[in-house]
Amino acid sequence: MNKVQNIPQGYKETVLGIIPQEWEIKRLKTIATPIKTFSYSRDKLSDNVHTLTYIHYGDIHKSGEKYNVRLDTDRLPYLIDGMISDSEINEIDFPKLQSGDILLPDASEDYDGIGHAWELLNIGQQKVIGGLHTIAIRPNPKFVLLGYGSLMFYSWPVSKALKRIAQGTKVYSINFNLINKVRILLPPLAEQRKIAAILNTWDKAIEKQMQLVEKLELRKKGLMQQLLTGKKRLPGFSGEWKKVKLGDAAIFLSTNSFSREQLNSVKGNILNIHYGDVLVRYSSVLDASKEGIPYINEQIGYSPKDYVNNGDVIMADTAEDEMVGRCCEVINIDNIKVVSGLHTILIHPIIKFTPKYLGYYLNSERYHKQIISIMQGIKVYSITKDALKNTIIDIPCIEEQAAIANILSLCDHEILLAKQKLSKFQWQKKGLMQVLLTGKRRITNNYGKY
Repeated sequence: MNKVQNIPQGYKETVLGIIPQEWEIKRLKTIATPIKTFSYSRDKLSDNVHTLTYIHYGDIHKSGEKYNVRLDTDRLPYLIDGMISDSEINEIDFPKLQSGDILLPDASEDYDGIGHAWELLNIGQQKVIGGLHTIAIRPNPKFVLLGYGSLMFYSWPVSKALKRIAQGTKVYSINFNLINKVRILLPPLAEQRKIAAILNTWDKAIEKQMQLVEKLELRKKGLMQQLLTGKKRLPGFSGEWKKVKLGDAAIFLSTNSFSREQLNSVKGNILNIHYGDVLVRYSSVLDASKEGIPYINEQIGYSPKDYVNNGDVIMADTAEDEMVGRCCEVINIDNIKVVSGLHTILIHPIIKFTPKYLGYYLNSERYHKQIISIMQGIKVYSITKDALKNTIIDIPCIEEQAAIANILSLCDHEILLAKQKLSKFQWQKKGLMQVLLTGKRRITNNYGKY
């Protein structure tokens, strides 16, 4: 016997679930057309002002917080420089993008990143083209309102469909031929306008919070530059700082080479710090009792030679840019078993440092200049232990180390609270998107009420 589903008044049952009566379901290909994109690589781009703005998929991925789906091209720094002259641009009929066009990355290493869409705004008279690994789509204004286009990809039925058709394992990909048959939920234009207006208020709050995080991070960077160079001395301190080679202040312990596939976030006996997390996730000080560190898969049966100790510093020895040498000092290990993983250097101090000082110092701009001078490679940069041994570190007295570390720790705490608030805004917006973009929550005739 078929189960009878209770359909609320004003709603209807469809292949995408129960939706408002006034809403429509249309295939993407009937409401949008593809726009040609180009495939210039990053090395063909420049920060210098040029005639043609080029949107690289990497810039889309890092263009803002996860659910900020509006992309202001004024913030895109990468421009084609030297590849195409101004006269050629005027002669060639480029399929230029315009405000309201939508860009989706066609590849992502993150499965959750599939289907993320950004709508271009404020293009004006700019000459903009879509770039490497992007899909450009132009919605039909008869069906999709300016400011709503990217939102239609974020309702859970559409998002689920896009993930289902993604191809690949380690890198997931989509293309317009795959997505053009996807069914899209479409409210009436008037309701699209109100939904977009409500979500835009959240975008503004998120943007404001992101600016606060950036401001706090810049303030910390400035303090590090002053305090860790001795340019600004704290009250009560005046003695000379020692200059010591890193090789005389620390030894290097053993690491492992486990790949990301050999790690998990659920269970295990040994925590493993991967260089990718050092580069993009962890701050200068890593609290092992609080931060999420992946486990080594239990079936591997790994017996490490060296474990990480409190005060040890883990440095990434490889990166695709000048972030090579980024590191974190590990604290609060207690009885936790932690090891240093793939593409890392485990630095174990053999002279006394106050907790956190070494982590902050080795991430300072002053020290990083030495890293840049010893790094090797072209497309991928690396550093060696032998080269690190000869780098110089500045060491004030223990009391001044503690005072400096305390100030920078307070900065980190402020940044953490600001980021937590930002994350809260992002997830609140995500929840709101799911009820508004599926019609589960309707907007009344009173503007802005829902």
